[in-house]
Amino acid sequence: MATWTTSKTAAHKSVQSALRVVDNLLSYVKDTQGKPSVKERALFAAAVVFGYGIWENYVEQLAIEIVGRVSADIAPARVPDLVKKHLEKRTAWELSVSPGWRLLWVATVRRQAVGEDETFGMNTAKAGQVMNLLAMAGATDPFAGILDGIVPEHLGAGHTFVDAVNRLVELRGEIVHTGKVPSSLRKKHVLAWRSFVEKAIDGVDEACRAQCKALLS
Repeated sequence: MATWTTSKTAAHKSVQSALRVVDNLLSYVKDTQGKPSVKERALFAAAVVFGYGIWENYVEQLAIEIVGRVSADIAPARVPDLVKKHLEKRTAWELSVSPGWRLLWVATVRRQAVGEDETFGMNTAKAGQVMNLLAMAGATDPFAGILDGIVPEHLGAGHTFVDAVNRLVELRGEIVHTGKVPSSLRKKHVLAWRSFVEKAIDGVDEACRAQCKALLS
C-alpha cells in the first residue's frame, strides 16, 4: 500500500514558508482604496511574480516526487498509456537493461519539469502544461475535484479554475516582460492571487495523491 499518498507531499511542505514571503511583501502596503504609490505597485509586482513562482516550482517538484515514488512500485500492466507511448520510442536495451523503463520514466519527467543540460523544462506553468507534466508523472487529471469557487472574484463570473491559472501566468508575464504593473492592480487583487495559489496547490496535491494511490492499489 502506498502510505505516502495519505499525507501532503514533500513538494507541498515548502509552500507555506514561501507564501509567508508574499505576506511579508504585502504587509508594507496600506489597506486603502486610493491609487497605490510607485513603491506599493512595485511590491504588488514582486508579490505576484513570487506567487507565480511558488506555483511553478511546486508543480515541477511535485512531478519529480510522484514519478519517483510511482515508478518504483507500479506493476508494469498499470503504467498509464501516455507513459507507455512515450517509452515505446526507446530501444529494447534501454527499456529492459540500461537504465530500464522505470528510470527512463523518471528521467523523462525530470527533463520535462526542470530541463537537463542545455534543454529547458516547463516553459510556463499554464494549465495545459501542468496537466501534461503531471499526467506524465502518473496523475491523469491533476485538477480533479478543484472547484471554480477558488477563482479570484475580480476575474468576474464564469471564469474557471483553468482560466484563473492561465490568467496568473499571463499577469506574471506582463509584469516580467514589460517591466510594468497594470494600473488597475490593487492589494486586494494580489491577496486574492495569493489565496488562489494556496488553494490550487492544496487541490492539486490531494488530486494527484489520490490518483497515484489508485494506480498502485
